Amino acid sequence: MKTKGYIGSYTKKDGKGIYRFDVDENDQTIEKVEVGYEVEASTYITQHNQFLYAIKKDGEDCGVASFLINEDGSLTFINDFLASQEGTGCHISVSNDGKYLFEAVYGAGLVRIYKLNPDTGELVELIDFYRGEGQGPNEARQESSHIHYAQQTPDLDFIATVDLGADVVRTFKFSDEGLELVETLEVQAGSGPRHLAFHPSGDYAYLVSEMSNTIQVLSYKNGVFAEISPRLMTIPEDFDLNSQVGAVRLSHDGQFIYVSNRGHNSIAVFKILGDGANIESVEIVTSGGTWPRDFNITPSDTFLVVAHEHSYNLVLFTRNKETGKLTEIENEQKASEGVCVQFL
Repeated sequence: MKTKGYIGSYTKKDGKGIYRFDVDENDQTIEKVEVGYEVEASTYITQHNQFLYAIKKDGEDCGVASFLINEDGSLTFINDFLASQEGTGCHISVSNDGKYLFEAVYGAGLVRIYKLNPDTGELVELIDFYRGEGQGPNEARQESSHIHYAQQTPDLDFIATVDLGADVVRTFKFSDEGLELVETLEVQAGSGPRHLAFHPSGDYAYLVSEMSNTIQVLSYKNGVFAEISPRLMTIPEDFDLNSQVGAVRLSHDGQFIYVSNRGHNSIAVFKILGDGANIESVEIVTSGGTWPRDFNITPSDTFLVVAHEHSYNLVLFTRNKETGKLTEIENEQKASEGVCVQFL
């Protein structure tokens, strides 16, 4: 069985934008890594049905591009919408019904909402944007809002955003009229929250903070988040060099959480306990490269692929479904400046 995957990359040095590859699950190898489409600064990509959406930059103009995913995995450009000169996004996601795309813009502290045509995949218009406010105690990293994540909540009624610069999680209502701020959760000052991932029940979310190298459980209901558990470290407590959390993903069975650590160059594994309100550490394993920005788990829940921004290599792990533990099996394939991993 072969599973198709895509890598989004920076294009500052050797990166080309979007790469495509296959995981041969029978042979346990990564194969056919090639350029899928050259797109400037395509640092995050996301799939919805037969369409792939990618962050895009063209000179000073920034926005999003859409592509049709062909049967062989190749991409056909549909259109783009370059809506701003205030900086490229760092995270995008599509609403469950395919009608909206949400973009988080780190540098300018923005959330943008675009209208999509769910039948054709076209980007129709930029509906609205929200400009974050606030700052944290770290003068170098938190001088202003830096929104790093925007995703529809499991109840489908809101979007959740995570602001590294202001140490907050915000919730918005969204519609054709735009974005409406509903609720703000303040988290530990200076922690620099980056991404979150929801439990399959929708009642809990797991928030990772880049600057404190921690993960914590949040409860969620009707647009409101609350902190309900102590923070756990994603790196060894005695590691005193620079390290920054990269990404967080759940296994598809909802039993384990994985977190990448840039600097410590590792993947931390946590087990979800009971109904999801508590977690415990399982292991921390080397990622097999330098600066593991992102990773993802194949739909079969059997393999995990890590993209390393600095060493360029893709590392393939097998995953023990019972224990959650990882075993590295290949690290030779390359995707220059890779920073996002997605599977069909």
